[in-house]
Amino acid sequence: MIAVIAPGQAAAEMRRCLGPVAWCALEALLERSDDGRTSTASVRSIAADLGVAKNTAHRALVGLVCAGVAEPVQDRDAGVQFRPGRYRLLLGDLLATDATPTATPPRPRARVTRRATPAQLSLLPPD
Repeated sequence: MIAVIAPGQAAAEMRRCLGPVAWCALEALLERSDDGRTSTASVRSIAADLGVAKNTAHRALVGLVCAGVAEPVQDRDAGVQFRPGRYRLLLGDLLATDATPTATPPRPRARVTRRATPAQLSLLPPD
């Protein structure tokens, strides 16, 4: 099951508050989440997913943490090595309750074809 943010007024306000890069980082975290509550991702993996520099991805993740949407969780294994970075997602009622996401199909674009007049095709003055 892929966690999806439910469209609505609350999601639109959150999107405006976070900004486009942080919102995309949130979507990337949700794609890496199994349950919509925790996500395993590093700054570099988010940067690669978004196609931005790792400093930009880091600023986006810090923005999510400052907004209270995500919380970093740092674990260690039995030794002293850190496990891969994880984030606890605090989305509350922003997650869709339906298991299947409802994607709106793209609207077909109307193509306008114009026939060029002979005067447009020639750079020479007409005879």
